[in-house]
Amino acid sequence: MTSADAAPASRPIVRDVLRMLGGTASGITQLPATVVAVVTTPRAPASRVLDALAARLTGVDGIPRRTPPPARRTRGLLALSALLQLVVLCILLLIAAGLVVGVQMLAAATTGGPVDLFSARPGRVTWATVGLFVVPGLVLLFLALSGLGGIAWLERRTWDAFQRPGAGELSQEVVRLHTTLDEVVDAVDAERRRIERDIHDGVQQRVVALSILLARVERSGAVDGAPLLRTARDETQHILDDLRDVAWRTYPEMLQRDGLAAALEALRDRVAMPVHLDVDPTPITDRAAETAAYFVASEAVTNAIKHAQATSITIGVRTDAGLLTVAIEDDGVGGADASGTGLSGIASRVAARDGRLSVHSPAGGPTVIEAVIPCA
Repeated sequence: MTSADAAPASRPIVRDVLRMLGGTASGITQLPATVVAVVTTPRAPASRVLDALAARLTGVDGIPRRTPPPARRTRGLLALSALLQLVVLCILLLIAAGLVVGVQMLAAATTGGPVDLFSARPGRVTWATVGLFVVPGLVLLFLALSGLGGIAWLERRTWDAFQRPGAGELSQEVVRLHTTLDEVVDAVDAERRRIERDIHDGVQQRVVALSILLARVERSGAVDGAPLLRTARDETQHILDDLRDVAWRTYPEMLQRDGLAAALEALRDRVAMPVHLDVDPTPITDRAAETAAYFVASEAVTNAIKHAQATSITIGVRTDAGLLTVAIEDDGVGGADASGTGLSGIASRVAARDGRLSVHSPAGGPTVIEAVIPCA
C-alpha cells in the first residue's frame, strides 16, 4: 500500500476518534440535568435526559438508540451516567490544568519570566526544564485521552446493559407469549366452532327447507306451484344472505381489497342500528393491524346489538406515531364482560400484535372498547 492509499484510510479513523472524544467530552453539558433527573426522577425531565443521552451516544458511534431502557431502570442508568460525566469533568479539568502549566512554562522559557503557578523566580525555568516535563506531560495527556475513550466505551455498554432484559424479564415474556399463543389458538378454534354452528343451524336448515319446498313444487304441479316457487326464491335469498354473513365474519374480502375504512363502511351498511364512523383518512399499510382493528370493531358492534340494548354506535379510527387506535362506543346498558368469549378472543388477537385492549363498561353504560395496535 502506498502512502497515498494509506492517507484516505487513516482519515475515517482519525475522524471517528475525534467524534468519540468530542461526544464524550460534551457529556459534561448534560451533567446538571442528569443530576436533577436522578434526584427528582419526574417522568418528563427524565425522558428528555434519556433522549439527550441516546442522541449523544448515537453521535459517538453512529448506532441509533430509539428504544429507551424500561422506566424502572431509569434512575440507575441516569445515576451511572452522572457519575461517568463527573469523571469526564475531572479529566477535562486535569487536561486544562496541564495546558495552563505547559503554556506558562513555555512562556517563561521563552521570555525568562517567572512562573507564578510554581512560584518560580525569573530565569529559573529554562528549555532544559521544559524538556524534562515534555515526556511526563505527553504520557499524562495520553492517559487522559485514553480515559475519555474508556468512558465512551463504558457509557455505551451501560446503556446496552440497562436496555437488555434480564433473565426474569425474559422468562416472563416467554410465559406471556405462550399464554398469548394459547389464547389465540383458542380464539381461532372458538371462531371456527361458531362458523360451523352458524352453518349448521342457519344455512343448513334453510337448505333443508328449500329442498322440501322444491319437492312439494314437484308434486303439486304447475298450477299450484307458483306460491311455493316464490317461497323457494325467498328461502334462496335467505341462504345467500346467511352465506354472506358467515363469509364476512370469517374474513371480509373488501378489507383486503379496499382497506379498513371501506370495510367499516360496509359493516355499517349491514347493521340496522345507526353506526357513526369517524375514520382517520391516513392510509394504513399494515394489513395485519387493519385486520385486527376490523375484527375488534366487528365484535364490538355484534356485542352491542345482541346484549347492550343500544340505539346507536360510534366507531373512531386514528393513526398516530406508529399506532392504530380503534374505539367503539355504544349508548347501551353497559356491563360488558371483558372475559367473555367474544371480547377475550379479540383481546388475544390484539395482544398477538403487541397491542392492548381496554373495556370500560359501567352498569348503565356507555360501553367503550378501545384497541391500540402497533402498525408499520
